[in-house]
Amino acid sequence: MISRKLELENLNNTRDLGGMTGAGGRKIVSGRLIRSGHLYFASENDLKTLAENVHTVIDFRTAAEREEKPDPKLGNAREIRLSVLTELTEGVTREEESDKEAFKRLTLDPELARAHMKKIYSGFPLTDAAKNAYREFFDILLENESGAVLWHCTAGKDRAGFAAVMTEEILGVSKEDICADYLATNENIRAEVEQLRDLLGGSADSSDEAIDYLFTAKKEYLDTVYEVIDKEYGSFDGYLRQALGLDDEMLNRLRELYLE
Repeated sequence: MISRKLELENLNNTRDLGGMTGAGGRKIVSGRLIRSGHLYFASENDLKTLAENVHTVIDFRTAAEREEKPDPKLGNAREIRLSVLTELTEGVTREEESDKEAFKRLTLDPELARAHMKKIYSGFPLTDAAKNAYREFFDILLENESGAVLWHCTAGKDRAGFAAVMTEEILGVSKEDICADYLATNENIRAEVEQLRDLLGGSADSSDEAIDYLFTAKKEYLDTVYEVIDKEYGSFDGYLRQALGLDDEMLNRLRELYLE
């Protein structure tokens, strides 16, 4: 079972992890853990629906992304900014001032685009910025005893996606379901990817395959994360403990809070 898509008007990749099967057959509690893409285009009804339950919004985007497309106010929810990446990264961040020449090269060369994205995913478990952001993310989850935490990046695919992967690992979700949930993003962002394809000029000025590598979730990207973690930390549990500093008490507390 994968996360449940919320029926919102303009936010197509906003999902509740509630209902996924975790450790010992226990279910993730509904209405507590919500992953999303950015909230900039949320309708008034979307904001009203989310504000009923969301107590905290975590924004994983860069400062430039936030400035260009700021989150609208979501009721009385507190807003926390945790930049996973410290600079523009083609295919992941979407700043208007990105390196247009570098981006053009990526959209023309599928293998370059593929290697580029795998390199980004390799950095999620290793860079200081990412480790600091994700550790603070879990500190926030640990102190949240009621209501929902909503976390997002731009598309809700990469930075927010890895946060979901880690959360699901901690809560004992199977690797098969984690992968299925990660890949489910593709259906939700299909229209957005097609808009990007049209904006980039179609096959005459870009490669459809390269665009897919840049803007859709791929199993090999998730595999890359696991391979890096196994190589550097021995296991996912080792990564959580060594890189993020999560101990037995914290891990057990997260399961108490978010499994029923």
